[in-house]
Amino acid sequence: MFGGGRKAAGLDVGSYQVKAVELRKAGSKLELLHLGVADVFPGGDRGAAGNSDPFELKLGAIQRAMQQSGIKTRHTVSAVSGESIIVRYIQLPDMPEAELKNALRWEAEEYIPFSIDEVNLDSVVLGPSSTQGKVDVLLVSARKDLVSEHVQLLRAADLIPIIVDVEGFAFLNCFEVNYQPSAEECVCLLNIGAEVSSINIYVGNTSRFSRDVGVAGNTLTQSVAQRCQIPFGKAEQLKVAVGAGDPMPDEDELGEDDALISTIRGTVERITGSDLGDDSAEAAATKGVENALQQLIGEVRRSIQFFEGQSGGRTVQRVIAGGGTSRLRNLAPYFQAELDLPVEVFDPLRNITVSRDVDPGLLEQHREQLGTVIGLGLRKVLD
Repeated sequence: MFGGGRKAAGLDVGSYQVKAVELRKAGSKLELLHLGVADVFPGGDRGAAGNSDPFELKLGAIQRAMQQSGIKTRHTVSAVSGESIIVRYIQLPDMPEAELKNALRWEAEEYIPFSIDEVNLDSVVLGPSSTQGKVDVLLVSARKDLVSEHVQLLRAADLIPIIVDVEGFAFLNCFEVNYQPSAEECVCLLNIGAEVSSINIYVGNTSRFSRDVGVAGNTLTQSVAQRCQIPFGKAEQLKVAVGAGDPMPDEDELGEDDALISTIRGTVERITGSDLGDDSAEAAATKGVENALQQLIGEVRRSIQFFEGQSGGRTVQRVIAGGGTSRLRNLAPYFQAELDLPVEVFDPLRNITVSRDVDPGLLEQHREQLGTVIGLGLRKVLD
């Protein structure tokens, strides 16, 4: 939404963490030069923040992340996310680009649930449509107040925003560089943040479906907190400890008696809404995590079904999950069993070398969370 031709840092301003990176390109190789990570809330615990101003908390986290990283440039590429970001895939008559831009403002009113005067609009022509004489267009809108608040935050940190992107597309950019998918691949990218999960279906070297949902890492933690009647901070620790649980074995892998007991137990639990047997905190937390994961899986499944219903025969071949929650123990096999698709955890540095100046402990701790910020950092490096 903002452009420029300068060297810039990638800056991911999340609801719980801020991440800053700087990359460079030397020949055909990409290198991560600098990395900084800072919690928005003291100790990562939202409850510890009390009545502190969220703007000031994020501002402090930005300053700490930039200082820790050692990045010198003040120019940044950052992103916004959330349900006020609207992405639509539409068909328009084939026309010169200047005319298309003018037509989009009027066409957008049909697809955007906000007043056109309240949003920033951008678009990309994806190519010829399956309908003769038309082109497929990616239409993106973001509420002006969301972008304005984001830019105000960066400027308060004495930074200069040169690009404000959408998180889901930054994650996709990182995927393209690291996985170099073929034109035939159809992949569902799932970036699970703290408050928002981005679902993006990539096919034919471009995005063909994108949406943000409000089921994410915090949803899991809150589910554990409610089920175990414990504070959010302790629930976060317990969530990490128990993970996603073990995928249920297929019935043909169980003995006859085991399969019957499992079926009866599952039926009674569904009817009563309570667990049978283990009443430990770990068992309750596992159930809380699984309940929240089922919500997210439902959103992913509906997104895939909608895409496949509109795609003219294209089917999703695999799911790649990133973000902090992708580190959760057993998450990939759990999703794989539920979605009946191959699922793998995203590596945002698969095709990128790392400088000796980057703290290896910090990198190991946050590697899976770097998809968005690496994608942002690549924007100017690849120009």
